[in-house]
Amino acid sequence: MEETTAHNQKPGMTARFIWRAIVLLILAATVVGGILYWNKADHGPQAVQSSAQQQAVPVHILTMQPKTVPLKQVFLGQTESSQTVEIRARVNGFLESKHFTEGGHVKAGQLLFSIDPRSFQAALDMTKAQLASAQAQLERINQQLKRYTALRQSGSATEDELNELQTDQSVALANIELEKARIVQTELDLSYTKVESPIDGLIGMAQKDVGSYVDNTSGGLLAVVEKIDPIYVRYTVSEQDMLQAKRMAQSGETNQPGIQDMRLEITLADGTKYAHTGAISYTAPQIDTNTGSAVVRGTFPNPDGELMPGQFVHVNVEGVERLNALKVPKGAVIQNPTGAMVYVANDSMKAEIRPITLGPWQDDMWIVESGLHPGDKVIVDQIMHLRPGMTVSQAPDEPAAQADGSQPKSEQ
Repeated sequence: MEETTAHNQKPGMTARFIWRAIVLLILAATVVGGILYWNKADHGPQAVQSSAQQQAVPVHILTMQPKTVPLKQVFLGQTESSQTVEIRARVNGFLESKHFTEGGHVKAGQLLFSIDPRSFQAALDMTKAQLASAQAQLERINQQLKRYTALRQSGSATEDELNELQTDQSVALANIELEKARIVQTELDLSYTKVESPIDGLIGMAQKDVGSYVDNTSGGLLAVVEKIDPIYVRYTVSEQDMLQAKRMAQSGETNQPGIQDMRLEITLADGTKYAHTGAISYTAPQIDTNTGSAVVRGTFPNPDGELMPGQFVHVNVEGVERLNALKVPKGAVIQNPTGAMVYVANDSMKAEIRPITLGPWQDDMWIVESGLHPGDKVIVDQIMHLRPGMTVSQAPDEPAAQADGSQPKSEQ
């Protein structure tokens, strides 16, 4: 019985022994293989870095060269009439007729409204009759004065009688002048029954209908005429922009002519440029405390009536030059929450990150306020493939871009 048990346990022990031996052999082979691998292979970082240096990235480079460029300043403006006239009744009466098309053009001296003139004509006729009466009275007094002067010389009339006639003569002369003045006034009142436009321009809606009673009080507004040739364009300049412009002019960064020499260009809402240029005709003498800006007004010719009051336009101020400006194309600039930056190729042709401060947009390029210097080599393409420290080379298919604004072909 014991021999049978021992015989059954012997094969199991042999299997376990064999399995342990196999595991030990595998572990020994793994250790030996690892040692051989690390001894024969060079995994140091220097070899990988050397390989990266040998694979230079072909790029196009823009060499920074200072240029004098026109500095365009763009503001949002709105057109307004150069003269606005309220047409009001100057006498009381009923409107007889209207002689214009609402919303149309009118000329200076054009008849706009007619007010019933009959009462004013009657008043004029009355004052003329009174003048004739005063003149007749003066003629009668002159005759009496002539006769009494002769009688006084013969002693038939007293000095008091003569003095009284002389006084009557003075009163008659004053009455004549008074009636003449009344005639002038009544003629004016009669002329006011014909309401004419004082200027050329566009006229709005009639504020009173024919048949309405009008008077010369505050409620006597009949219509409004707006002169649109020339036309004004009003825009505002912030206090910050004004201070910056003054600082740049004083430091020699810009060449700014006098206000009278600056020209204005406007771009309409659909993107088209207006054919005529304008000039600055007014600058506010103070800063508006509510908006922190100052009003500037330009005057533009508008012979064809293309511009209408109330239009929104973009105003470009011409004549200011930026001296020694450095410009980079849009595609070369990396912008993130920390600011703007570009890649620059150093003397060893390695890519370096350079933080910059952007100025205004000019000719599809950014003017750089700070961060770059003349002679710096700005990388203008392959930006997404670059990392700081990478070796770059000038792309062989095109020459290096120049700082005059010429750009290489964009890679597809």
